[in-house]
Amino acid sequence: MEKEIKEIIILPARFIEKRDDKYLIRVLLEKEYTQDRLFDEYSLKGMINPKYLLIGIMTGVGVMQINFCQADDIEDLFKKKWKILTN
Repeated sequence: MEKEIKEIIILPARFIEKRDDKYLIRVLLEKEYTQDRLFDEYSLKGMINPKYLLIGIMTGVGVMQINFCQADDIEDLFKKKWKILTN
């Protein structure tokens, strides 16, 4: 089966806390709507003290992939554009 990418979505998020072997992450789904979600331990593997994250979701025919990227270096953008995550 040939893979065909249909959509890529990037969601800003904030690390809340570690719970056992999972991570609680607050994800911005709409302008003023967030949802707290639990992600598996390997989701943030290799990240040291993440605070802000970008979650990339790629979907299509024969493909679905979720990537986590540490975004602490763009904290000013989070404070300016996604204030609800910084409170």
